[in-house]
Amino acid sequence: MTSTALVPVPELTVLTELTLPARNYQKVITKYCEHTYKMLYQRLMQWSATNSCCSSGGGGVNCKSVVPRLLLLLMLLLLLSGHIESVDGHKVTATLITNHNYPVEEHTVHTPDDYILTIYRIPTSPKLQLQLSNETIQKPVVFLQHGILCASDDWIINGPETSLAYMFADAGYDVWLGNARGNTYSRQHKHIHPDNSDFWKFSWHEIGVYDLAAMLDYALSASSASSLHFVAHSQGTTTFFVLMSSLPWYNEKVRSVHLLAPIAYMRNHSFILSKLGGIFLGSPSFLSWVLGSMELLPITSMQRLMCEHVCSEGSMFKFLCSGLLDFIGGWGTRHLNQTLLTDVCATHPAGASTSQIIHYLQLYNSGDFRQYDHGREQNEIIYQQATPPAYNVKNINSCVHMYYSDNDYMSAVEDVEYLASLLPCAELYRIPYSDWNHYDFLWSINVKEVINNRIIDKMERYDIEHATGMSI
Repeated sequence: MTSTALVPVPELTVLTELTLPARNYQKVITKYCEHTYKMLYQRLMQWSATNSCCSSGGGGVNCKSVVPRLLLLLMLLLLLSGHIESVDGHKVTATLITNHNYPVEEHTVHTPDDYILTIYRIPTSPKLQLQLSNETIQKPVVFLQHGILCASDDWIINGPETSLAYMFADAGYDVWLGNARGNTYSRQHKHIHPDNSDFWKFSWHEIGVYDLAAMLDYALSASSASSLHFVAHSQGTTTFFVLMSSLPWYNEKVRSVHLLAPIAYMRNHSFILSKLGGIFLGSPSFLSWVLGSMELLPITSMQRLMCEHVCSEGSMFKFLCSGLLDFIGGWGTRHLNQTLLTDVCATHPAGASTSQIIHYLQLYNSGDFRQYDHGREQNEIIYQQATPPAYNVKNINSCVHMYYSDNDYMSAVEDVEYLASLLPCAELYRIPYSDWNHYDFLWSINVKEVINNRIIDKMERYDIEHATGMSI
């Protein structure tokens, strides 16, 4: 039996390269991480040849101990690479839409604080070509907003039969896909380069009151509409709550609202890293100040290696990719569409600011839904009070449909139901599967039947009732 040659572990020899100028440190460390990653992959291959625990019917002691360690090591390498060398993000939204023969438009939105966002529009569907000749038809508008470390790709990588964006277009809607500042598609500012830490001085509060407001206004203006339907997932729902609480006149600009895995209050949040992170970063401190306003997990060369070797179709280690989604979103789901893992890996994580994470950790610690805590001294300057002001969710007078589940580590059942009790108008839909997790709202094999059809039905009912004045 031929043995696989292993790349030797780089030791002190790599340190001699650190005598290079500071501008080369990044390249040196990146090469070291890539080298380590390739070595790890080769060792995994050799290990798998002599251990069948991860194959069908396996499950021995080795697998139980090795798999979590491998998953943790891959996560650490990915996190480390995120602070080393970013590369041009894998921008696939327009390409994928075009490949499926849907028309697509790319639009640029400028925010009041000079960030430059890229958003996409699917104005119609190839299945509705006969309607193109009648330009007098005013289509209803729908806007979709992604979650943290995500992008507009979330709504299309399921393909034309089950992705919500395509289904909306097929149903006759004018579809808009948003992208928040700092992700793959929105890494621009009028005056500040993303390499400058000042670029990353924002949380999801700014995404709500600046980005989301600007994107909604732009979509309404371009579509010649006065109001639109709104759909969001995860952090996208948080930015909705922020906007409607802070600038309540925007409630008049939305028709029906559909929030998947909504996040505002986090008193019962169960993600283990949030519990640990809350200890160190959940309150203003020197550490949170140092780690705040940094770029978090952009697309990197290390990630591309991971997609190529681990998450690719046919890889024997593909379970590590699905395991990572399970670890973050909720263990044990049977619904994730495994065939999407390569596409998910190629487009995620899409980048964010560390302050977005820290802001969530502050919510977890405080148990309240409130603005960013800068510390007493800065709070006095910014808010004219010692503690951050809470968002007044009672200002959200648009009727909100919230979709939630038992196995979602990010959006706890108790927190969603508590939030619903505070809102003037809320309708809850609890997913009838106990293992449905945070990412199943986007990429499950049965998302069309469980979520998408329900949303479209409610939107169509809303439009008919408001057009005719009759309840159906």
